[in-house]
Amino acid sequence: MLVCALSFINSNELWSQRTIGAPELQDFAACADSFFNSFTVIATLSPGDALPSNNEFILELSDPNGSFDDPNAITILDTAPGPNNGSASESEIRFENFPIPEDANSDNYRLRVRTTTDPPIFSSLSDPTAFHFFRNDIDLFLNERQDVIFCNVSSFSKTLSIRLEDLDGNAVAADSFEWEWFRNGSLIVGETTPNLVVTEVGTYFARIPLGNCQNFFTFEETNRVDVSLVDVSTAFIENADPMGDFAFCPNDTKVLQSSLQDTRFTYQWFKDDVAIDGEVGPTITLPTNEFAGVYSLSISLSEDCTLDENQIPPVTVINEGSSITQPLPENLILLPTQTINLEIMTDAPDGSTFRWFVETNPQTQGVLSGGTTSLEAQFVGLYRVEIDALDACNSFLFSESNILAPTGFTVVIGPQGENVCDSDSFVLELKEIIGQTTVDGLEVPLTEEQLGFFDYEWRRNGIPTGDTTTSITVSSSDIGDVYTLFATLRTREFVDVPSNDLTVAPIPPGTVITADPLVLTEGGSVTLSVPSDPGYTYQWFTVVDGEDVPIDGETNNTLVVTEQGEYGVTVTSAICEVRLDPVIIGSQGVTEIIPNIITPNGDNINDNWFLPDSLFNQADVEVTIYDINGQVDFSGVSYQNNWPFENSKSSGQNPIYYYIITKNNSVVRKGSITVMR
Repeated sequence: MLVCALSFINSNELWSQRTIGAPELQDFAACADSFFNSFTVIATLSPGDALPSNNEFILELSDPNGSFDDPNAITILDTAPGPNNGSASESEIRFENFPIPEDANSDNYRLRVRTTTDPPIFSSLSDPTAFHFFRNDIDLFLNERQDVIFCNVSSFSKTLSIRLEDLDGNAVAADSFEWEWFRNGSLIVGETTPNLVVTEVGTYFARIPLGNCQNFFTFEETNRVDVSLVDVSTAFIENADPMGDFAFCPNDTKVLQSSLQDTRFTYQWFKDDVAIDGEVGPTITLPTNEFAGVYSLSISLSEDCTLDENQIPPVTVINEGSSITQPLPENLILLPTQTINLEIMTDAPDGSTFRWFVETNPQTQGVLSGGTTSLEAQFVGLYRVEIDALDACNSFLFSESNILAPTGFTVVIGPQGENVCDSDSFVLELKEIIGQTTVDGLEVPLTEEQLGFFDYEWRRNGIPTGDTTTSITVSSSDIGDVYTLFATLRTREFVDVPSNDLTVAPIPPGTVITADPLVLTEGGSVTLSVPSDPGYTYQWFTVVDGEDVPIDGETNNTLVVTEQGEYGVTVTSAICEVRLDPVIIGSQGVTEIIPNIITPNGDNINDNWFLPDSLFNQADVEVTIYDINGQVDFSGVSYQNNWPFENSKSSGQNPIYYYIITKNNSVVRKGSITVMR
């Protein structure tokens, strides 16, 4: 028995004398992401007797500082079942294709290997080794990828913030990462949060520090944001031709441009203080006719810098030649038996010559007198007038009109006026008749004169009403009745052309938004609803900074709300549109409901207009109520829920009023009040 014991002791002493070399990562660093996370480590086992057959080798990772002192900070990366056999030479202990932890982010980790024997054998520690896991399934947005531009300031302070979202558009907390900030390529020492206050111009970006793995990853850096100051004195309007001035002939190429041109900027050109539709680029090409005037420009360089049209010096453009001041309509419909008088007006001098053509065929010519020339058009075709002006530019002027035969008509009817839902009766009227043509997709509205070439008949639910003018008075109580206007061309080529059907579908006064349940619980939802009617359309919106922001796709009579906020809906029927007063959804239930109807009849029920507690009797809340003509009926702070009985200039006699509520000079609510007696 003693011999057996000695034999065991000697065997234990022999295998316990084996040593394990420092484990080596088979890469320069462990740089992992959501698409690649597989690594191999090899350690060397010295020669010696066999280890116990049930022994395992365990690969351990230190804390980020390279220490194994805290057992709770040690991470087991992998295990290997051998080699446990005796060997006269060194053996490899292989840990293959193991992942690293997703919170690994240090260059100073160390590795070690231990056995499960008793006592265990510990390897030497590895050299400091970089282990970094980067989430490359996120997008990084610095300042919403917008540059920062200041103007008209001597100093500034701006906070740049980082926003993260995953590939599905879900928000990721930026403060769950450590950050490094750079200005003009140099590290800003000590800035490690996702927000940075900048007070100097330069190019800024931030990145997630990944040590020796920094160059391994592609998306760990944010976009660059340029922070700059603009000298407003450098903003002016110039001729695109550096040798030109602002006096042009009609046939000249006339291009004005901004001295500040950048794809990041937005522009708006003005002529004679009126914004020019569609001219929102850094340059504007002036038309052949009617180009003279005063041109100005506004430039929005960033949310922090806008130069309006009064800050950029305007320029006066002079027409040294002549122009057509009233051109021909681009397209016209020619009805049977009709003759159209085509006329242009021009400021070309008397004595200038003009020529009229149909297609390419000359029709008439003559000498201009009194600034106008005309031609009677009896046939379809392309009509053109040309003028050789006797001016300093020898201006060549022309105008064209395409006259087309109709192949059909579209008749459009609608209500006359607005807010007809609030009336006992309203008027339906002919809005327009549109001529269809053989030109693909081209439709041409008829002129007011041409509407007189038709006879009309109104029908209610398909039955003639006896009304044969272009309008009809309808009772709001005729709910569900369908009105149609039939138009017949008196020459009988087109008979009983129907208009769109218009259903009498008033939106009842007092329609409000209801909520179920009344309280928005954590993780729960509230369903907002208004009455459903097939004759209505709906558009839900949220109120942000006093403005209605439509919610894309929410066009039913219900809205499911999962976030706190202020929600409203616009209900539209064929005859009117009503914006229902919004409600505020909060964790304490549906609050801030502002009534849109009062009944001041002296019964002490709903006689006055009541505001919720957060707006009642508040010194920083101003209430202004307007009558239907826009005149102020009441205005004041610390509102006492006493309008109209105590403070209405009109004693609340009008049927409709409008209100605006501001808090600290910012609009928080606006809407209408219907007075029912």
